[in-house]
Amino acid sequence: MCGIAGFLNISRSTFSVEDHVLERMQQSIAHRGPDGYRIWTSQEHELGLTHRRLSIMDLSEAGFQPMFDQEQTVLVACNGEIYNHPSLRAELEKLGYVYRSNSDTETIIYAYKQWGIKALEKLEGMFALVLYDFVTRELYLIRDRMGIKPLYFSLQGGVLSFASEIKALWSLPWITRSFKYDAAYHYLTYLATPAPMTLYEGIYKLPASFYLKIDAHKHVTFHEWYTPLVPETMYSRQELLDEDFCIAKIRDLLRNSIKQQMMSDVPVGVFLSGGLDSSLNVALMSEFTDQVNTFTVAFSDGPEFNELEWARKVARHFGTQHHEIVISEKEASDFFAKMVHHQDEPLGDCVCVPLYYVAKLLKESGVTVVQVGEGSDELFCGYNLYARYLTIEKAWHTSQRYVPAVARRGAYHLATKFFPQNIGRLDVMHNWAYDRSLFWSGATVFSEAWKQQLMTANPVQQDAIVEAICPGFNQILDSHNVVEYHRSKLNNHDTQADFLKTMTYLELKHRLPELLLMRVDKMTMAVSVEGRVPFLDHKLVEFALQIPQELKYAQGQTKYILKKACEGILPHDIIYRKKIGFAAPTTRWFKQGKYFPNHLRDLLRQEKNLLSQCFDISFVDRMMSATKTGRADYSYQLWALQNLLACGTAT
Repeated sequence: MCGIAGFLNISRSTFSVEDHVLERMQQSIAHRGPDGYRIWTSQEHELGLTHRRLSIMDLSEAGFQPMFDQEQTVLVACNGEIYNHPSLRAELEKLGYVYRSNSDTETIIYAYKQWGIKALEKLEGMFALVLYDFVTRELYLIRDRMGIKPLYFSLQGGVLSFASEIKALWSLPWITRSFKYDAAYHYLTYLATPAPMTLYEGIYKLPASFYLKIDAHKHVTFHEWYTPLVPETMYSRQELLDEDFCIAKIRDLLRNSIKQQMMSDVPVGVFLSGGLDSSLNVALMSEFTDQVNTFTVAFSDGPEFNELEWARKVARHFGTQHHEIVISEKEASDFFAKMVHHQDEPLGDCVCVPLYYVAKLLKESGVTVVQVGEGSDELFCGYNLYARYLTIEKAWHTSQRYVPAVARRGAYHLATKFFPQNIGRLDVMHNWAYDRSLFWSGATVFSEAWKQQLMTANPVQQDAIVEAICPGFNQILDSHNVVEYHRSKLNNHDTQADFLKTMTYLELKHRLPELLLMRVDKMTMAVSVEGRVPFLDHKLVEFALQIPQELKYAQGQTKYILKKACEGILPHDIIYRKKIGFAAPTTRWFKQGKYFPNHLRDLLRQEKNLLSQCFDISFVDRMMSATKTGRADYSYQLWALQNLLACGTAT
């Protein structure tokens, strides 16, 4: 795990690649790679690169990057891990390639030399990388299938600039910093800006499973190189309806993934909440080693989220080396400014706080790699919210089909007159009345109606890069368009997708890569720890997408088939206990807290805050007052707003 940054001249008439600019870039992301760095420049190719190293595989000097083949025809700098590199290495050595290191990055070089850009299809792992071909003078920026690792870029100033974190781009003299209003608008619904947008004008994130290519003529193109909708292996309907077959397949795929992701030359641990996913991770890891390290975090002022006893039970059952940390609002408040700095752009998820502290505990315990459970809930219907959607979905679509639109819209407008205060429910009714989608995301915070009251009007300009990456995406202030764009791509591949598959696909295209995986990346890398996500092995993802929804939500059980797969591996009470969820006590903090209400008030009223002018301050004050008095709970909305506003003053 590392950090990469650099730039390539595209159209400037005079350009010099200067070491001191790259020096500033690498310093800004030093936390991603504390074990050293290198800077490489080429005036001839007008290309400069820097790489910060967190030593995981091949701890020797031979593992430093950027890395070249012996003939100096290909350059690669990579942030991530290629888990199947031992088997790929064996295949490439048979083809005549001679290795000079034990690094998985060297495998990327030879795979590209052998198969070209199609080599991406052979790589199993998480990666964001830059590849330069000195023969063809082509440069590639590449993000892995699921978007586990981030990669940001800009084309400002006639230069392609790129980095693992946005903050490295602020070091560049040709980059300007201003806010993108429509990105902030979408953030307030989804808690993360949808790719390729970021909060900043002219700064983009490469979407999951995409690569950017610059050819010898300096033409820029974007390519989607993978979709889970076209799986490597298709299974028959008969197999997929067979519980025993699905159970065996899930166990096999997950065991292989966890074993692969234990690959490391440094100690590996597990984040353990005591819930199903993290406990299953511990159980399967224990099959391969008797040296499992587990780490748990809890809140002293959030007993409703405290799972310490469950985590301890799992740790005792599997004999792990167990570590715990307990934090409070004070620690969260102390960390808040640092959290905003490491997020780069807002991630409106309070889980960033406990993630940071448990990652810090892990690092202080001498462990550098950690496996986490992200992706399991999305793949196997793990949320009660999903179950509620599944329960009402048929009635929703049937009534949209048979109740005349004029009647539905009339009912909606009557409701707005009689219940104007129920903004959230009115927004759901509006979606029903106007034939919009029932499901948008597993986490939506501000509805369209709320945002219209909260935000001041602002014109939106069409963005050519957004159009190039997402052709046909309707760039207006309506966050439903994010849903519709990805849903249309699903329909192009699978017109028969059931409702749960649709929900899962939408999560794979936005909430997972841009919120859940980014909170893991940013908070673990803040303390130089590598986070791995075995549930998002692409073969497991592809299989899970094929399992019909009646095996994922059955007999009133969320995660039905995964729970069946856990039987005999985990204690029964761990499998079937009530789900608590990994969260933070934001309601308590905004209702009774000493720190966070004041944080938000100060941010709203800072004269130099360029974002506060986008909001109706009196509307936010009313939300805070209602939460404080208990008339309503807007704590999640307030947390999301605070996270966004903090970017208006962050440097």
